[in-house]
Amino acid sequence: MLLTALVAAINLAGFIALRGRWGRVALPLAIAAVLGTVAGDAVGARTGLEPIRLGDYHLVAASVGAQLAMLVTLLLTALVPPAADRPDRRR
Repeated sequence: MLLTALVAAINLAGFIALRGRWGRVALPLAIAAVLGTVAGDAVGARTGLEPIRLGDYHLVAASVGAQLAMLVTLLLTALVPPAADRPDRRR
């Protein structure tokens, strides 16, 4: 569990550093990083194709899973308009 949190945090920091800003999507990106790390490790365990392992932890697969999950999250949040542009639902 500690290794999952560490890999997710490192991938999140790298992803945000490449983007250049935190923005309003920092929390969804953090959640996506953790879920992607867990999913990537599970995929690496199922396929068995892993060049770098730390014990039973599939490091490369977990990192790729985290990056893909954050990319999908960023693309999905780009589809949602900002709150100022949304129509008022109270009418």
